[in-house]
Amino acid sequence: MRPCPETVSPDAAEAALGFILAHALREQAAGLGPATALLGLSGAELVALAARWLPGADLTGIDPSDATRPAPVRDVEQQAIELLVLWRAAGAGPEVRWLAAILARRSMESRHLWEDLGLPARPALTQMIARFLPGLAAANARNMRWKKFFARQICSDAAFALCPAPTCDACDERQSCFATD
Repeated sequence: MRPCPETVSPDAAEAALGFILAHALREQAAGLGPATALLGLSGAELVALAARWLPGADLTGIDPSDATRPAPVRDVEQQAIELLVLWRAAGAGPEVRWLAAILARRSMESRHLWEDLGLPARPALTQMIARFLPGLAAANARNMRWKKFFARQICSDAAFALCPAPTCDACDERQSCFATD
């Protein structure tokens, strides 16, 4: 059972933001692209996120040119996920917009979302969502995997019965996620 937003440790939820940024910096260092593109944020948003939630963090891995980069262009799937997160968030503030963009962008990767974000385990993702996006957490009442939840929500809005998440076909755990209930 998922913890109620009131029981979520703010420290654990906020630590998740540090994991996400560190993961993006590792990927940038590995040549996978600028942190802005890896997180779906503009340079100004990336700098603001780090300043607000990670003061004193070592940001030496961020390319100085990142600070002036515009937000990357989002494909249709990313736009749909970002809109869903913003619609369901039941929160306000810049972190809601930042997380909507980050979740949408990282949902396009091939592993479980918590892994694609660089989090230590799935509960860290759920706690972060419960802390910053409580309406989204409440909407996932069946505690589905997040990518599956996003896909199902978007498809149900479009009157489809079942749509796999964008990377489900290549996942080794596809059978466990889409087993009959």
